[in-house]
Amino acid sequence: MAKIRQGQKNKRLKSLVLLLFLTIVLLSTSTYAWFTANRTVSIEAIDISVAASSGLQISANAKDWKTLITNDDIINVTDYTNPVNQIPNVLAPVSTTGAVSNGRMVFFDGAVEGDENNGGAMSLTTSAAHAEVNESGDNTVGHFVAFDIFLKTEDNNVPIYLTNGSGVKVTEGEADKGLQNAARYGFIIEGNVASTASHTTAQAQLTGTSSIIVEPNFDAHTINGVNNALTYYDKNDVVEASSGAPYVPYVGVKAAISTPIVLNRTNAWNTYDTSKFGTITNLMRTNVAYSDGGASYEAYNTSGTKEDHLLQVFTLRSGITKIRVYMWVEGQDIDCENAASGAFISYKIGFTLDDED
Repeated sequence: MAKIRQGQKNKRLKSLVLLLFLTIVLLSTSTYAWFTANRTVSIEAIDISVAASSGLQISANAKDWKTLITNDDIINVTDYTNPVNQIPNVLAPVSTTGAVSNGRMVFFDGAVEGDENNGGAMSLTTSAAHAEVNESGDNTVGHFVAFDIFLKTEDNNVPIYLTNGSGVKVTEGEADKGLQNAARYGFIIEGNVASTASHTTAQAQLTGTSSIIVEPNFDAHTINGVNNALTYYDKNDVVEASSGAPYVPYVGVKAAISTPIVLNRTNAWNTYDTSKFGTITNLMRTNVAYSDGGASYEAYNTSGTKEDHLLQVFTLRSGITKIRVYMWVEGQDIDCENAASGAFISYKIGFTLDDED
């Protein structure tokens, strides 16, 4: 099982309008990812620190406005009617196309096992993930992280960029096993109300119809991930291991698979069953250097166009905006496989108004 380690604290704050750190460090001795089994990944806690300044305020309940909130503010939020902040101690690979239903991103659990009817080939089945719940700790049924934050500004049409250094990376001092290459995070803009609206009105916003997904480390693969690309993804051209490798497109699960599908290029990115799999809605991607905060960072918007500066993820309207944040391990990623066992990874997400590093 994998246990989380608290990421680095007390990072130096730059002149950012908003800085959001989400740190998850996973340790696993029996982590089996999507293509080989359906084991789980244990975590212990999430270290969340959110800071705001320069006319931008942050809150966990749209009532108590601060310049800084922490994981305790989110997990132990008060004065919030029907919160759904899911902070589990156990994660398992899930998959999504980014589709949204009733203001929530739609995920699917998956299991891959040997198929005796097909010569022992690996076969995939999926089911709808557990409905999101307001729980944290060992008994949480959810397999991914989800929580709400609220942002307030008096300005209108404010562009928000991901800071250089946002992404997922191997925890310092730990072995690189490639699990960070299968990580994802995303956002849903749930609604916006006037800054004078009550906190209960802001909390009730659940009108999001689309999501924004960020795929970090798109240019990094392990040799096992490369083998997955060749075996399951119909990727016949040369796919390199390590950083600087080509981007490998993937498709997410969009419907439950009750009859096992043999993983023999059935779910390949260009020859997939469109009734079960689909391309990703509003997918953005960043390279390893972006996660590391390096000078050679690259970012691509939802059109696949390379950005000249930092990656803009959304725009804020004046008033109070409710945003739902997601973090998960994508089962359909080629690097989500058994050899990623024993990995330590850290999430770090920063927002800024300045598109220059």
